[in-house]
Amino acid sequence: GGGGGGGGGGGAVSSSAGRLSEPSLGEIVAQHRRTSSQLKADLEKEKQDFIKSAENLGEAVLDTLDKGVGKTYENQRRLEYEAKNLEAKVSEFASEIKQWTNLYTSFNDALKELGDVKNWAQGIEADLNDINSSLTQVVNRASSKKQSENDSGNPIVNK
Repeated sequence: GGGGGGGGGGGAVSSSAGRLSEPSLGEIVAQHRRTSSQLKADLEKEKQDFIKSAENLGEAVLDTLDKGVGKTYENQRRLEYEAKNLEAKVSEFASEIKQWTNLYTSFNDALKELGDVKNWAQGIEADLNDINSSLTQVVNRASSKKQSENDSGNPIVNK
């Protein structure tokens, strides 16, 4: 602070003879009061600066917290919105899967029926081939029997 030790304000006084005189008790008390008063003023100023800094810090912390809380709330709302959209899409996808599963099952059943028809047709074809072979053998035997009778001279009598 100001008003301290050297230079002209209430310190040691020089006499005309060049000797320094000691300050009086009143001057010492006055200097002490000025110094104490200045220290109190400086201390009060420091206290007010500290209080102002603490208030500024508190406001800054609250602003930061408010921004953080606001951002967290905004993020939460966005996540809830996205979760609802995702849930709707999952439900739609599940419905599509069910439709595809039903379509696949129908298609698979139709293929099985075609396989059954094919097996049935192959069975009928095999039976018809057996009948054809049997009839061919019967015709061939009858034909060869007729031929052998014609060759032996016995006429065949038709009834």
